[in-house]
Amino acid sequence: MLRQQVRGWGALTVAVVTGATWTGLVVQGRAGCSTSPAVIGTLCCGLLGAAVAASWATRVRDVPPLLAGPVEDSSAEPLNQSELRETFVRLVSAIETRTVRAGRPAVLAGVAAALLLVSTVLPWRELIDPVATGPTGAEAGVIRSQLWELPYAAGWAVLVVAAAVTTLAAAVATPALRSADRVLRPAAVATGTLVVVGILAAPVHLPPRLGDGVGYRVGVGVWVALGLGAFLLVLGLVTSLRRTPWELAIVVVAGTAGIAAGLFAPAPAGPQYEPDVVAGVPYRLFDLEGGQLEDRYGMRVAVGTADPLDSLAETLDGTPGQWLLGRTGSEGSTLFEYRDGVALPRVSLSHGTTPPALIGVTDNRMLLLAGGSSGRPWALLSVPLDLVAADLTLTHKNPDGSYYVTPGVNVLASGTGAALLQRNADRSIALRDGTTTWQIPANQLRVGMRLTDFVVDPGPGAPGNEVSTGPDGTTAWRTSRTGLAVLRPGGRTRQLTGIAPAGCALSSDVASSSMSVEAFAVDLRGNLWLGGSFPTSVVTPDGVQRVVPGNTAAVETIEARPDGSVVLGSSPGGGDQVIRVDDAAAAAPSYPAAPVPTARCDRRTPANGTTAYRATVMDAARVDPPVNAEGRPGKAVSGASTQLALDPRGRVARVRMPSAAQAWAPDGLGGVWWTVPSAARPVAVHLQRSTAAVVRDPQQASVGQRGESAAASGDRLVTGIGSATYNLYGPGQQVRRLPVTGELRQDSLVQLPSGAIAMVLGERLVEVSPDGRSTALLGGVSTGWPLSTTKVPVTQRTADGLWFTGPDGRAWGYDGSHLVRVDGPGRVTVVAGPAQGVPQAADQVTVIGDDLYFELGNDVVRLEPVR
Repeated sequence: MLRQQVRGWGALTVAVVTGATWTGLVVQGRAGCSTSPAVIGTLCCGLLGAAVAASWATRVRDVPPLLAGPVEDSSAEPLNQSELRETFVRLVSAIETRTVRAGRPAVLAGVAAALLLVSTVLPWRELIDPVATGPTGAEAGVIRSQLWELPYAAGWAVLVVAAAVTTLAAAVATPALRSADRVLRPAAVATGTLVVVGILAAPVHLPPRLGDGVGYRVGVGVWVALGLGAFLLVLGLVTSLRRTPWELAIVVVAGTAGIAAGLFAPAPAGPQYEPDVVAGVPYRLFDLEGGQLEDRYGMRVAVGTADPLDSLAETLDGTPGQWLLGRTGSEGSTLFEYRDGVALPRVSLSHGTTPPALIGVTDNRMLLLAGGSSGRPWALLSVPLDLVAADLTLTHKNPDGSYYVTPGVNVLASGTGAALLQRNADRSIALRDGTTTWQIPANQLRVGMRLTDFVVDPGPGAPGNEVSTGPDGTTAWRTSRTGLAVLRPGGRTRQLTGIAPAGCALSSDVASSSMSVEAFAVDLRGNLWLGGSFPTSVVTPDGVQRVVPGNTAAVETIEARPDGSVVLGSSPGGGDQVIRVDDAAAAAPSYPAAPVPTARCDRRTPANGTTAYRATVMDAARVDPPVNAEGRPGKAVSGASTQLALDPRGRVARVRMPSAAQAWAPDGLGGVWWTVPSAARPVAVHLQRSTAAVVRDPQQASVGQRGESAAASGDRLVTGIGSATYNLYGPGQQVRRLPVTGELRQDSLVQLPSGAIAMVLGERLVEVSPDGRSTALLGGVSTGWPLSTTKVPVTQRTADGLWFTGPDGRAWGYDGSHLVRVDGPGRVTVVAGPAQGVPQAADQVTVIGDDLYFELGNDVVRLEPVR
């Protein structure tokens, strides 16, 4: 009996492996693969092996005769009681050891149950997609799903598998156990009714076709399972007709249970799929597993861009509609209409390696930003939704100089360079390319528009940076890499982020919180939403920062929509999610306020300085140095980095640093130093307007030598060339090395005119004399008080900030809010603060003569001391 059990389960294993192999070849292969000789041969061999194993499992052994010799006619002689007892015992013993032959119903039920299990790996749902059968022959949107991959049928799949396994186990056990036959009939009836009723109730009733021919249809797995389920149902009922009433009752109960499960378990649409929305609380709109959206009918759509909100948009005119741009190839995407939780493909796009960003849909046309990678062209395009496919690669031009696109596609505007966009709550889009920001109302996105009509500049740092506006006129923009400012109607510009000292936790005053804002947006009522690694927060019009309830950390993108909702793109734990707050604008004032900032973090009472300045926003053109990287006359290959200095005409300009330069620094007089590695000896170049002086290091470069930090003052330069070694370049071609123990912080090296060096080592600002002696000036803790704090020992102040040589030749610091001067050990003077015109959250400070130049994004603010 053990051998028969092993053979029976072996037959099932062979059948399952064959079905899985065939399904994999069919689903993953090209069209026609299911009928290829190799696939048909695999299928035939597997079925033949399963049949042979099943035959062995049901083979009956030859049973020897119960009586050894011929039976004599002894009817004339009656047997006594002892002989009758002996014959009865022999017969009973022989019958008990005899193999019970499996009946045909049990074999058929087992085979049907095994095949039903195999059918679950076949495609149960396919897509009718006109895009895939269009003239391009693209495979956009074509997908097939197995039973357990359909979200609405996951629980039903478990019931089908459990019922089929019960039927199969009872069929295999029937030859050995007579009682298994009583389980076989109810299991077969339950399996059959579950499959038949469930298929008729749900999988066949898929969404109907739309006017453009898009829709769903059942796959081969549904029809195979439907036939097998009907066979099991009939087989179970027929074999139950000649049974006792109580056995028929069990079969009826099993069938009723199968009907109930088939009707209610696989409901394709129902209230359980509606999001559980609580007023003011975010809920997960999309869960992008591996960057893919799965709709409730099993369609998987890979998000088209790294930013999920660039792939998700609404209609621009306010009518209902949700649209999704999904990647369907390395250089192709498809526009999906996302309706009632179902993704339906509309237009196939060919765009090259750079995916487009979806702006929205209006007037039966799709608007998007194509291109936009560094140094490559970009264009705002309008694509008709009735196109099967469109080419948006922007690689060819027409004779008139315009970009070639598929006929019917309109080019609204174009440019060159890295371009990004953001949708605003006032139905406008903010487009930027690194040097300019345009804000374009949605109803102005049409043929004939001119970008010059939509340039916006709300304040220093705005050109080329992010800008978000609300219908009430509230405007927020980046002033620098970490700085964020907001301007409300009738109010003054308020600097929000980038000026708090390190270690300041989230507080009710944004400027007093150490936050690196990854995304921001102004909603319908002027609330400013902030997202990043910190808990998502919102700044209401009363100026209070409030924490959004729920788990909404790690937000990377935010979009405020015209209906008052806010959509968040987050990546908690590495998995992308799209979270929506339906009534965000109305609920924001009810959110709890963040804690009051601590005394050392409170920026609402800034310190006043000793010097008044006049601030002027000025332009600074980009120029190339008139020498090559090693200081000889010629032209250097310019990199992406720039340094403020005086050009040959004496004007302040952004001098492009040679790509070969390792480190560079201004000299405080309008010139600039840079270093270049060499196979022989490193070279330092001092450029002053149109002339250059070259200083060569007499020592050869060591293995792994680097120059990541530099500072200069006049004809002196210091560069860090290792973990604790510095090169000192002095007057008269002097070059020597100075070892200093300690870890140097980035942007914290200062060359003083006296020849001494000020540097931040760990948490302290230290002055090192030319002979190597060091003196601590201030600092000592990582999360201490700000530089500009008064009445606090300098040992408790943090050394965070930008350090440079001031106009008076001493070490100056800028902590994002104030200018301070270090007069000696333990002596710090606040030179100026916001009240004296110091810009907030600048990226860099450069001294040229007596003036200070602050870089805020692409703007330059000049501070001149008031005499």
